[in-house]
Amino acid sequence: MILRLPLLALALSAALPLAAQNPTSSAPSAPATTPSGRPANVLVTLKFDTAYTGHAPFTARNAPAGGFSVAQAGAEIAVPLPPLRSDIFPIVSLKYRHYSLDRDAGTPLPDRLSSLNAAFTVFTKIDADWSLLASVSPGVHNAGSTFSSKGFGVGVLAIASRKFTPEFGAGFGFVYNSLSKSTGRILPVATLNWTPALAWRVTLGFPRTGVIYTASKTLDLEFTAEADFGSFYVKDDPLPGGLNKPALNRTRLEYQALRVGPALAWQASPTFSARVSAGAVPLLRADYHQRNYRASADRAAIYVSAALEWKF
Repeated sequence: MILRLPLLALALSAALPLAAQNPTSSAPSAPATTPSGRPANVLVTLKFDTAYTGHAPFTARNAPAGGFSVAQAGAEIAVPLPPLRSDIFPIVSLKYRHYSLDRDAGTPLPDRLSSLNAAFTVFTKIDADWSLLASVSPGVHNAGSTFSSKGFGVGVLAIASRKFTPEFGAGFGFVYNSLSKSTGRILPVATLNWTPALAWRVTLGFPRTGVIYTASKTLDLEFTAEADFGSFYVKDDPLPGGLNKPALNRTRLEYQALRVGPALAWQASPTFSARVSAGAVPLLRADYHQRNYRASADRAAIYVSAALEWKF
């Protein structure tokens, strides 16, 4: 896949419909609601996820640029707060994510990427058909070093959604990332959620979009495309003196991946769910946009992932 990942964001749109139905999704999501508009579940939510992307060789500026595999893990806790009004429901959350890169010699990338961010999210029902979700997420995002103020950034998400029929809903909004220096800094997004039949759902979302079949009350079968990405501050050049490259210190790195494949989502109980997936990564690259230097995988890699969620 050759198109820029920010354009993929436009194609996949926003996460709200799929994340609301699949709680192991990593993106902010609108809570499920009762007819009154109040969130149906106001419990504390704890999530863990992990993934592994197999080795792939890389090219930068038409020359070999090493290669790497990626092991990643994340944790998130979200705590609902008392309503600000009868129809405004805030949530605060804290999320940590870590990428460990197993690099070949000559790979112009740090050995690790880490992020820690908090978020304040508000959901409200405007009327019977319209709802609004907005989120502000400050945090630190550093590559190859400990957290520092240079890696500070703020993310903003705002989505207005409308339910047109019981089977179809859509929405629009934007996402913003202050740490990004490429076209991903601010993006318009749209949502789509369609139930063509009782057991089927089609969801266009960001970072995950897919087709979902409900096999039973506790098991969903999915086929999804999922974007995995982040912007990180790089303090030290990970390959000083390397050929065919600029200095890569004191700049920003944008990690971008697209994962495509089947998944199983299991709702073991009202308070515990799990999701596993596997497939291919047709797009994997690291972009030092400020230095006009991008390393891209020469071929697709394989991936496996798993996620767990508890409510209490």
